[in-house]
Amino acid sequence: MQRGGAARRSTWAAVCAVGASAALAAGCSPNRCDRSESENQPIEFTEAVPEGGVYETSAPDGELLHFPGGMRYALKHHLGKRPRWWQVYLSFERDGTRSGGTLAHAAGNQAEVICVDDQHLVVMNGSCSEYWLRVVAGGAEGADGESGAEDGATGTAGGAEGADEGATGAGGGAAGARCYVGDPG
Repeated sequence: MQRGGAARRSTWAAVCAVGASAALAAGCSPNRCDRSESENQPIEFTEAVPEGGVYETSAPDGELLHFPGGMRYALKHHLGKRPRWWQVYLSFERDGTRSGGTLAHAAGNQAEVICVDDQHLVVMNGSCSEYWLRVVAGGAEGADGESGAEDGATGTAGGAEGADEGATGAGGGAAGARCYVGDPG
């Protein structure tokens, strides 16, 4: 009897090893895409301009930005001041809602806002999944010191994190530092 049990355990171990190898080959490995900054330098996106104090990379049914795993965008928001709120949306469709697709708020590492300043909002896809990206931002203080909060937007993705001068982290960058400086070479 001992021999039969040992043979079954050995067979079971071999089956598990083959299954684990197949899972890794199918893309279940945590290293299946390179999300490093060295391999994914931010791409500056300058085509969108704010209207009424609100910046949108595109309309909900417009051409969204391709956002594969590890991708980083430095979105030049043209607001003149650091936005106080932002919303990040993802879709599986290039044209958002135009052809029956949907948009959803990004969560977790699907879209990480890694820096926001008076010129750029830098967002990265920290996952290995492929999406299409739409970002909306506003509430930048105007020249007269008034907040853009009356624009009706109440963003939660990012909120006030890093809003204090000199703050660093998810919302921010140190005072005087730039999120994106362009191609140094």
